Amino acid sequence: MEKRLPEFEDISRFERFTGGDWCCSRGLLAYASSRSGGIVLKDLRSGEQRVVSVGGGEGSPRFSPDGSRMLFLASVPKEGRQLFCMELDSEKIRQVTHLAGAVMEPIWSPQGDRILFGAPISGGALPEKRHSDEAVVIEDFGYKFDGVGFIRPENHMQLYIADVDGGSVRCLTEGQCDYLHHNWMPDGRSVICVSDKMRSKEEGIGYDLLLIDADEDFGRVRRLTEGLWLVSYPNPMRPVPTPDGKYVIAGILDIEDEENLDGGYPEVYLYRIPAAGGRAEKVFVSDETCYQCVQFPYNAGSGWGFDKLQLSENGKEAYFVSGWQGQCNIYRLNLEGDGHAELLSGGKQVYHGLGRVQDGKMLITRAEADVPEQYCIMDCRTGEILQTAAQSAEDTLEQIELSKPEDFFFNTLDGESRVHGWVLPPQRMEKGKKYPTILYIHGGPHPFYTYGLTMEYQCFAAAGFGVVYCNPRGSSGYGKVHQNIVRSTDGSAYYDCLQFVEEAARRFPWIDTERMGVTGGSYGGYMVNYMAAHSSRFKAYITQRSVASDLISYASSDMQGSSKAYQSFEEFMVNSLKSSAVSYAEKIDRPFLILHGTEDYRTPVEGAHQLFVAIKDLHPDLPVKMVLFPHTGHNQPQIPALQKIYYDEMIEWFRKYL
Repeated sequence: MEKRLPEFEDISRFERFTGGDWCCSRGLLAYASSRSGGIVLKDLRSGEQRVVSVGGGEGSPRFSPDGSRMLFLASVPKEGRQLFCMELDSEKIRQVTHLAGAVMEPIWSPQGDRILFGAPISGGALPEKRHSDEAVVIEDFGYKFDGVGFIRPENHMQLYIADVDGGSVRCLTEGQCDYLHHNWMPDGRSVICVSDKMRSKEEGIGYDLLLIDADEDFGRVRRLTEGLWLVSYPNPMRPVPTPDGKYVIAGILDIEDEENLDGGYPEVYLYRIPAAGGRAEKVFVSDETCYQCVQFPYNAGSGWGFDKLQLSENGKEAYFVSGWQGQCNIYRLNLEGDGHAELLSGGKQVYHGLGRVQDGKMLITRAEADVPEQYCIMDCRTGEILQTAAQSAEDTLEQIELSKPEDFFFNTLDGESRVHGWVLPPQRMEKGKKYPTILYIHGGPHPFYTYGLTMEYQCFAAAGFGVVYCNPRGSSGYGKVHQNIVRSTDGSAYYDCLQFVEEAARRFPWIDTERMGVTGGSYGGYMVNYMAAHSSRFKAYITQRSVASDLISYASSDMQGSSKAYQSFEEFMVNSLKSSAVSYAEKIDRPFLILHGTEDYRTPVEGAHQLFVAIKDLHPDLPVKMVLFPHTGHNQPQIPALQKIYYDEMIEWFRKYL
């Protein structure tokens, strides 16, 4: 069959895994995807599979410790997302919860008789009255969040315990705070979680590791971390207890990194925390290629429903994911050793999730430049991939033709760093012909591009554009100095991106340097705004969900107050005017497109309005356009119809002005 070129509609059609689990003793894999229509239950020995469904929205499958039952979530009319349990032998399914709110992250107790889960409700049910007509009382930071809006008592994540056989459900926590990344202790009598319950204003915004009695309603809570020992959040590293229950292994901000704790980007290390109380002990020592345990890959696939940390069955070794030079590798750490982690598996691929360790094997998720997310079984001793258990979008991959990116490193002009980037050529190029090319800048700035597949860029390549993207200073995965330059005001990331474009054009003759555009979202959008006013390299600009006014973001973002973390308020006010795109809008003199969600609380849409009006007022004849997307927060639209408009606008703009 002749393959076709990718199209932007493929992005919404593209199958994405949405959580999975495996049972080694039964040789079963359970997973959900965006197109499965239920939970896929696959026999790993025979390859046979079937779909388990109760009506829609199924996800988060979890096998019981003895392998006899499987939990999963599913949407129920008028009830929301609820918890179900299936007897694997009889195939009998029953609904476990009937809460008036969405159930999340169910976890079996070690004894298999109870289920711990989270739900954004308080006291067991949501109030019947909606809040659209109620006043919002605000007395502190953190009163809204992107994707949520204003945070009310029922928006906070609480913990619940359900008896799997009796069906009773108890609320374990309360209060206007969040309880996240929960887990059971081995004895099944207490649970651990990450929470801001005991953080005072004086201690700053942060999260602690809490131990909670599971045998009583609103059980006794004990704080296992204090002071500057902030358990990192947001952080996909769920704390894990050792099998003997004496310790908890967790990702914690480096307590010795006081400079970065004060508003920079502190490293995240593994600590061993006594469950009975006492001083936390760092068990991980950074080195050049593995200097922290949590980083944020930009195009690495989802790994949704998986963690970044697992322990061996005997509790003596920890496995975690960390990024290095565009890779996301799996490392193994001897918890009784010298603190240096060993590379278990790596290379030009991306590991983004770790499942349970069973019989010396681990379920992992991975991707490559031409391979979307896979579920694989890995040998924990050797790092060998023993079996590809499931492949997402397998049918789509058989239909479409992918462009292959090439990567390279170059030395910055100041000699202070090496920058890593990728070049994705247009599809079906003609020899000797030059092609318009788009520089894509990632957000953050701490995330980093990887060797993973990015369908959006593939669609640009199919439309006749080259795409170039790099990890300038500020990106993770290239050492502390490279990463923490973000606190500098010398414009290193800006110059790195411009130099990368020139290096790419020198190495790839098909790049038409007279027809280059630039786009990016969030921090990438901020960079686009800056380039539009300070560089003549590009002919057309598209800024996505960008920070256009630091003063607006300071007051209206869901990160209130964080912008002045390492400068005085007076300095912040002055610098905000200097750094905001609206202050240099007069210098923007090339075609400029603004794309923004109307419900963006991270980079408020008011900044986009201000930037559009400023450019339009100063340059009445300049092609300037703003497209706003309803039901869209700090991301690209997720509704397929809006998503199509989004990408059509981008393609039309670059085709018209490049």
